[in-house]
Amino acid sequence: MDDHFESLSCVDCHDGNANMPNSKEKAHTGLIKDPSEMVSESNSCAGSGCHSDKVETYKSSLHQNVWGMKKAVAVRAGASSLSECPALQEGFRGECNNCHATCGDCHISRPNSAGKGFISSHKFKGKPDQTNNCLACHGSRIAHDFLGGTGRSKDAHAKMGYDCMTCHTGDEMHGSVTDSLETNRYNYEKAASCEAGCHEAGDTLDIANIYHSEHWDDLSCFVCHAQKYNNCAACHVNDAWKTDPIYQENNPDENFKIGLNPISSHRRFKYAALRHAPIATDTYDNWEGAGALTNYDALPTWKYTTPHSIKRFTARTDTLLSDTTRVKCWESCHIKGDEITRTRNKEFFLFGDYIHENWPSEENANISVIVDGKLPNSWDN
Repeated sequence: MDDHFESLSCVDCHDGNANMPNSKEKAHTGLIKDPSEMVSESNSCAGSGCHSDKVETYKSSLHQNVWGMKKAVAVRAGASSLSECPALQEGFRGECNNCHATCGDCHISRPNSAGKGFISSHKFKGKPDQTNNCLACHGSRIAHDFLGGTGRSKDAHAKMGYDCMTCHTGDEMHGSVTDSLETNRYNYEKAASCEAGCHEAGDTLDIANIYHSEHWDDLSCFVCHAQKYNNCAACHVNDAWKTDPIYQENNPDENFKIGLNPISSHRRFKYAALRHAPIATDTYDNWEGAGALTNYDALPTWKYTTPHSIKRFTARTDTLLSDTTRVKCWESCHIKGDEITRTRNKEFFLFGDYIHENWPSEENANISVIVDGKLPNSWDN
């Protein structure tokens, strides 16, 4: 039996009527199906002095509220907060927030969006199960990136036996934040970071080789060390991901693009890996009364990303042609040299013509992140 049952009974968490053991219907009167649900008036995990502190901070956490997504939707609708857009807020609550996790979704059962069901009977787990909890929700991008497949190797950290919780701590998951995070989750002091305790400049990684010493302050780690990663090619509201064959055929889109850093105030790099976001001008048209995204171009649709597809030697870092021959350091990345090299390397970068060809309605939104005219003068681009 789980340790909780040493001091708690079913009704302590689920309510109901314990005095009617011979009638399922009467015993279940007033039953709370999910005692850890955050939208309920009372969260049973916080009751009886159990986990009240964690529940209180988690109610306003990034993991529970996805503040950055809410802010981005509001900005594209021409508002400063989602609370100013009642129809959008209601639609967001119904379709988006229903994935974002209760205590039980991480510590006892699979999330509703991943099929529900206990993982190990009614036993609570202090540390979430990576497969059944973390990757059950974060599967379309992070799981495929981290675990490899479709021509990609496992992430270097996965090969070393690391799991999600190695980098993403309980303090990060439970920590209280507000929508002052604006439109991104990277402006959060507890967010996971490559340099926090692992790859800090002080450990000489910044001068370990000519590539690091030259580009440490200009390129995010992922520009060089990420393999291709999954992108969203279309929006997924109204259960399109379940029912629309066109959506299913085109999503996810495996790609890799380097662009200008859209959050330079939060990350020092000039260039960063970018991932296409699942947003279109008509994304929320099916939400009654939501209205048009009148300020759609206010934010890029190619966003700063930290792919979980890390590899030491990628197409941009592997300069070894044979046991005795190496290409010049710039030949795997810079847009210069012969036509073959130029054409191959240009594919790594987010140029305006690529947006025009594939996402014509998003050209204005991405002016600030495309690299046209923004690459070093020494490159023949």
